[in-house]
This record gives sequence, C-alpha cells and structure tokens, in this order.
Amino acid sequence: MKNLRNFLNIFLIAAIAFASVQSIAAQGPGRPEVFEKIKILEPQGDNFRETEVRVRFGDDYLVIESSSGVTLRTFKYSTVRSIEYSYTKSPRWKTGLGLGAASVLFPPMLFIAIPLGFTKHRRHWITIRGENDFAVLKVSKSIRKLFIPSLETHTNVRVDGLGENK
Repeated sequence: MKNLRNFLNIFLIAAIAFASVQSIAAQGPGRPEVFEKIKILEPQGDNFRETEVRVRFGDDYLVIESSSGVTLRTFKYSTVRSIEYSYTKSPRWKTGLGLGAASVLFPPMLFIAIPLGFTKHRRHWITIRGENDFAVLKVSKSIRKLFIPSLETHTNVRVDGLGENK
C-alpha cells in the first residue's frame, strides 16, 4: 500500500511538471504578444490625427497595425535606436463643462462637475525611433506598465523617461 501511495505521488508530481512545461512552451518566444488600447499620432495636413492601433511583438519585428489589420509601421528590433516615454497632464475641462451643462437639468450634478473640472488627465506617450522611421504612440494607462517592459525586453533598448520623475 505504501509503495502504491509513493507511486501515485510521484506520478502526480510528474504530471503537474509536464503540464507546466507544456504551458510555458505554449507561451514561448514563437507566440507573438499583442497590445491594444494604443493610438498612433500621424500628421494630417497642419494637424495630427490619432488612429487606433495594435502593437504586435513577433520574433524579430515590432509591427504597428490598424485595428483592421493593415500594417502601418514595422521596426526590426535590431534597428530600434531609442525609445522615450513621457506623459502630459491636461485638465478635464470638457468633461467638467459637459457635466456643468447637465446640472441645469439636474442641479446635484454640479457637485460632481466642479471638482472634476479641476482634476488632471494624464496621457502616456511612447516615441520609438528606428534607423529610417519613427512612431509616436499614445498608450492607455491600463497597459502602460506591461507594454514598456515588453518593449524593452524585445528591443534590448532601455526606455528613457522624459520630464518629471516617472
């Protein structure tokens, strides 16, 4: 009975180890990482337009593609020269003004509108510079802390923080 119990324990440990190795192998370098909730800033005449994109990390390339799958930029990891991170703070005037206007119909909403108008919204920017091209990306707050380390890992380029202490 004791031998059977030892055999089952060893079998169970081996099965768990095998499943773990298979899981890690499935997530290995051959499987691309994809990040969404990113916008690319592109010139359009005298202004700029923001286009919703996804960034895909492949084996040798970083691909920025539109939400429909059209490739907008491709950077070979070995050609990435620098990556910069910065953020801007801007007041939420539009949201505060919109709620202020709504408070005409529902006066208690004014208690939300006034404080919200004085808060600041942070926008997170990543600039990728390659040998012959660049991309300015606006990254969502929710993925920023995952996207930046992944970018550093794949490109072997340290992301420089600009401005205030990040």
